[in-house]
Amino acid sequence: MRLTLREKELYEVLKREPLISQDELSRRFGITRSSVAVHISNLMKKGVILGKGYVFNEAASAVVIGESCINIEVRGENEKTAIDIIYGGFALEFSRALANYGVNVKVITVTGNDDIGNEIISRLREREIDTGSIYRHLKLRSCRRVSLNHVLAYEETYTWKEYEKALALKEWIAVNCEWLCIDPLFQKNILSHLTGKDEEKLPYLSTYRVMQYPEEVPEFLRDYSILVLGAGTDQLEYYVDKIRSWVSNQNWVITDGVSRVVFFQNQKAIDVLLLPNQSFNIGDRLPFLLAGLIYGLSSGYPLRQAIRMGIGAAAGE
Repeated sequence: MRLTLREKELYEVLKREPLISQDELSRRFGITRSSVAVHISNLMKKGVILGKGYVFNEAASAVVIGESCINIEVRGENEKTAIDIIYGGFALEFSRALANYGVNVKVITVTGNDDIGNEIISRLREREIDTGSIYRHLKLRSCRRVSLNHVLAYEETYTWKEYEKALALKEWIAVNCEWLCIDPLFQKNILSHLTGKDEEKLPYLSTYRVMQYPEEVPEFLRDYSILVLGAGTDQLEYYVDKIRSWVSNQNWVITDGVSRVVFFQNQKAIDVLLLPNQSFNIGDRLPFLLAGLIYGLSSGYPLRQAIRMGIGAAAGE
């Protein structure tokens, strides 16, 4: 929950003196009573205050922006064919991963006004995830992807313009959370959308990316506060050297999912070794490492310990 300076000051006073009147707050801060009421209303909208009587919400808040879809996976052939239907996409999977930690999660995504969209929303609500910011498209169906033997063969998806409409409708929510978690599909688009806004008031931008050697690390990723990168074991050191000079302030980590997770302090690379039972597939489990990292950092743990939490989530411990 990114708060303005005045909101932080009011928050601290209200926590110490929950019975204080708005008139007294007005006198103490030298502002009008109506201004006090507006600030308190904003604290309620941001989820810091849960209701009358100044009941405070201590959990971190996150907004997840991304795709939700149904994946149809076809494996084998002839009489040995197996067909699986899986509900997924970053918006669904990452929201549920964060919710497992007790993080307050809101989702911005696009679904059709169809049975698939209904099921996606139902699965989110099962984890008490706020689905009020989901945009139901009245003309297009929910996103679908078909893979044949693990290779994408067909897809029916939305363009960025559809997600941008959803984001524009709920922009206030997106920029007034603590963590803004962004689908790798939209990393650059959302940065462009946020260009020109007050950087000090933006939430912590977080995402992940699996690097495809010899792909260069995109320059725009510098703007992300929290970044988890994945790379093959043979290429891990190559990417460590590439980003070492970038990360003096950000909480960035990179891993192969097999041997180690690397983080950076004062442009020095520091290893967190993975035990044999902690290995994971970076293609599937990198989002879980990111979710654990966000939870650890939002709870005030040091970066190394937050990484350990993320490793546990990625390895399915």
